[in-house]
Amino acid sequence: MAMTMKEINHFFERRQVRLGMNFGLSRMEALLKKLGNPHEGLTYIHIAGSNGKGSTLQYMKEILLAEGVTVASFTSPYLSRMNEQLKINADEISDKDFIAVFMEMWPSIQEMDLAGSGPTQFEILTAMAFSYFSKKEPDLVLLETGLGGRLDTTNVIKPLLSIITSISLEHTNILGDTLAEIASEKAGIIKNGAPVISGVREKEPADVIEDKAHAVGAPYYQLGRDFHVSNVEISEGKQSFSLTHENGTIDHIDMNMLGQHQIENAALAIAAVLIGLERINEKNIRKGIADAKWDGRFEMVSKDPLVIMDGAHNPAGIQVLVDALKVHYPEYKYRFVFSSFKDKDYAKMLHELEKDALEVIVTEFVHDRAADAQELFEAAHQENKQLIKDWKAAITEGRRKTGDKEILVITGSLHFLSFVKTFLSVE
Repeated sequence: MAMTMKEINHFFERRQVRLGMNFGLSRMEALLKKLGNPHEGLTYIHIAGSNGKGSTLQYMKEILLAEGVTVASFTSPYLSRMNEQLKINADEISDKDFIAVFMEMWPSIQEMDLAGSGPTQFEILTAMAFSYFSKKEPDLVLLETGLGGRLDTTNVIKPLLSIITSISLEHTNILGDTLAEIASEKAGIIKNGAPVISGVREKEPADVIEDKAHAVGAPYYQLGRDFHVSNVEISEGKQSFSLTHENGTIDHIDMNMLGQHQIENAALAIAAVLIGLERINEKNIRKGIADAKWDGRFEMVSKDPLVIMDGAHNPAGIQVLVDALKVHYPEYKYRFVFSSFKDKDYAKMLHELEKDALEVIVTEFVHDRAADAQELFEAAHQENKQLIKDWKAAITEGRRKTGDKEILVITGSLHFLSFVKTFLSVE
């Protein structure tokens, strides 16, 4: 008998708690083999990086949709519901199809569980994406890594090209303690002969990525060296830039997603479609960049009071968020509601926020990896700080306090924002 979506969601939640993250490709390869290797025969663009993966993917998707290409996409995590991680064009997988794909896999999951090598929650979801996409036969699959690259569950494919968006210190207990070590893990998605587009410009990690590309005969293109951003124009709600590449310049590209980091993400996306596909109409590049939006990334969710949600989940992401606030809202004061996973460098994240904060309100949400609000409070050095354990109460209080020329910024974890978005939409 088929499970319901509610039962499948509970299964995934229990699975995550029981098995957590367990890196390696052997279970994934075994599961895919049982399913008939549905990942084979599809064309992929593979995307890794510490920050910017989802936004870069979204820019590419909108460009390709404008061009008339049928695009599948696999992203993580989700904000509202699990279905949104598996999409064909703009349409997320239906409950009916999600249940059907899951139940088709269920006997294989049970077999592997009995053998003591049960797949993790993310391995199952990734295999579901491959299975679903193979049935839909899209022209192209945009595939985002979950964590790292070399041992990431998605790294079982041979891509048309690979993108590495950025490198920063994150998951150091898994990926390594230095930028070079983390870059080496991310560069694990680079495959023989498949071009690599990189947004990494800091010398140490950039050299690691370029060396890996050369070692496997993969053409290497780096932002700021092989393609260049110029003529950046910024206003409160919009921005534009020009991009110069090996065949010319595209002037004054308008975009609605804000921040210097989004300009760089858009540049990576444009470079990828120009390099990976034979012909792309400039009109469709412009339309795609202008149309792109990505929930939870510098997303304005209220104008009165002014509330912005941003899924910054590591120190580099927080720095980018603060920079974007100062560029686009320089005359405002910023009040933050912050929560985080306990395995993140939340002390450093808070330190970055505190430099420009009117107030920091720390809170907590229900998740096995979530940091305790008291620990966050003790890590914060801001004189004007407040601890409200109930995250709904924290947001309500933050909104009540936020007046003219002030912004309430909710940040620290995309998982946290998944709760917040539902709460704010109901209100």
